[in-house]
Amino acid sequence: MFTGYPWYDIKTPEHKKFLDAYQAKYKDYPRLGSVVGYSTVMAAVTVIKKAGSLDQEKLYSRMANLPVGTPFGTATFRALDHQSTMGAYVGRIGLRDGKGIMTNWRFVDGKDACPPTRTSRRYGRRN
Repeated sequence: MFTGYPWYDIKTPEHKKFLDAYQAKYKDYPRLGSVVGYSTVMAAVTVIKKAGSLDQEKLYSRMANLPVGTPFGTATFRALDHQSTMGAYVGRIGLRDGKGIMTNWRFVDGKDACPPTRTSRRYGRRN
């Protein structure tokens, strides 16, 4: 198993919008780094707008539980540690038309992969 980016098979509206815009601009398919970079910039824009300032303390406090739209769906910055819940695609390596692809992939929501918080451990839940 490995993580990757099956851009050719993802059919969500968020991803289609990103993919169409990316291909129109760059005449190529996006890589995983393209999604991470785009999502990082969108997170920065979102928190700056919410804070209404570039003040570090305001930015930090506004990140807690902040939802951010990404091509993989909505990610949130956890209040406890500001860890992003952006998910990842996990699958196997395969070939299609002589090119490497992901097969048997599935999306793992980041909130299910983040370390549990102290509160969630106590109550047997994951945040």
